[in-house]
Amino acid sequence: MFEGIKRSYVLLVLLLMEVIEELGTDRGIEMLQTAVERQASTLANELRRSICSDMEPLEVGEAVYHNFMEGAGAEVTIHERDEDSVTFMVRRCPFYEAFLEVGVDCGYFLGGLCSNLTLPSIQAILSRFNPRLKLETVLVRETAEELCLERLSLDEE
Repeated sequence: MFEGIKRSYVLLVLLLMEVIEELGTDRGIEMLQTAVERQASTLANELRRSICSDMEPLEVGEAVYHNFMEGAGAEVTIHERDEDSVTFMVRRCPFYEAFLEVGVDCGYFLGGLCSNLTLPSIQAILSRFNPRLKLETVLVRETAEELCLERLSLDEE
């Protein structure tokens, strides 16, 4: 299953590279943001059926994050949890491996991938459940053997 998901991301990455080459980085990122917002609406509606209304905001955020990342084919575990945040460890990641597959230097570019594709996608969904839920990158892998850390927290009111 992981390989099939990775192939889909390879196609997405190649398409994104074509769009950027044809229209430029700014226009390509703008189009990607539009798609992210559309995807967020669809996924939020889907997730509302499976997320309990009595869950605490951070629990909702955790459920959304797990659903998105595991549904995308990533291997995710909780690295650290306290009353204010949850930090996730991402080991095997099809987004990362798709970039490797097409020859993009992920050690250099992955921060761009996460900040322009993955995190905005998850953040857009989180915001539909609670605008105070925030996701940030703590550590970005530089090689396939390493891992990423991403922290979910609840902004102060």
